Amino acid sequence: MHGGFWGVPKIGVQMDPLPPPLHFLTGRIGVAAVTAGPGVTNTVTAVKNAQMAESPVLLIGGAAATLQKGRGALQDIDQLSLFKTLCKSCVSVRAVRDIVPTLCKAIVTAQSGTPGPVFVELPIDVLYPFHVVEKEIGGTKSARGLRGRVVQWYLQNYIRNLFAGAWEPRDVSPLPVQVPLATEDEVGF
Repeated sequence: MHGGFWGVPKIGVQMDPLPPPLHFLTGRIGVAAVTAGPGVTNTVTAVKNAQMAESPVLLIGGAAATLQKGRGALQDIDQLSLFKTLCKSCVSVRAVRDIVPTLCKAIVTAQSGTPGPVFVELPIDVLYPFHVVEKEIGGTKSARGLRGRVVQWYLQNYIRNLFAGAWEPRDVSPLPVQVPLATEDEVGF
């Protein structure tokens, strides 16, 4: 695409899973990252096609901040329920330390057994750096009254739990993929 606003190029994005024969030949998984709400809902048809074609696809979708879930936040919909019947696995990451293990497990799930799509939801507060989240939801430094101190304690505890263990080294080696092989009886030799 050409043009753009203030010199920023427009980029068209479309999520199509790899054609079934291609993933069997390359051994690669299709990956799509989309924004929360409409970005996620616009992928439903492609994910259904991936399911029916038995194509391994990892769909990573943004989501409203964990604290704002179910409270009318912008683009806050129950995305996990939307994909529950289409995907082999639907997971929402609740802490920064769980991002890499969750993605590794999702990739293995998509490729193991009968290949198919998986969905991983990443709330925005899990994706932002610590200092940004602390500034946005850390509460006021001078809370007044018991209620204010309780709210401040809760928010500070939430941030500590959200980022707990995030900087510890983790094993990032690939997990084994279980690919079923046909027996001689099934092949007909």
